Amino acid sequence: MEAMDYETVRCGPLMTKEFVDHIKLRQQSYASRGPAGEEPLVELQALEEWVMVARERQSERDDNARRAKAIEANGGEAPLVVPINANTDASDSSSESSSKFNTGEKFDILMTCAASGVDALRNAIIDLAKAGEVDDVLVSLLQSNALNAEEAGDDGRAKFLRKVAEVCVRERSAAGFD
Repeated sequence: MEAMDYETVRCGPLMTKEFVDHIKLRQQSYASRGPAGEEPLVELQALEEWVMVARERQSERDDNARRAKAIEANGGEAPLVVPINANTDASDSSSESSSKFNTGEKFDILMTCAASGVDALRNAIIDLAKAGEVDDVLVSLLQSNALNAEEAGDDGRAKFLRKVAEVCVRERSAAGFD
């Protein structure tokens, strides 16, 4: 098992979407051979699952490296997270809707916190949800950006944005706003 972990790290950059597509193509080839292709087909299916896990682990390592770099650049402390009430202004109260932020500002808060790491992003989502700031428009914006990223071939960003939208919905529900 240790050897597989080593190979995961060593070959991580080679595990691209194209590689996964190649595995799927080979699976189709072996599946069409009937019983003669069952053994290699099972091996390729196991490889496909291993690649998915390896890619997720690589993403985690990349995120940890970005987080460490941000902490190092900030003098050894975690970067400042944008507070949820940073945009409140007493002069706005006359034309105030129930939301303190427009959708673009909420998206910016989430992406700023995402740059600081997963923990900062999760805390920002929870804070926004508790403040009643997670609405259907924000979730739709995240999902449409995920779709745009996917169409542009950036599957990692698409997956990230979909996961953020999913967590937003879950935290909104947990905060009692659903």
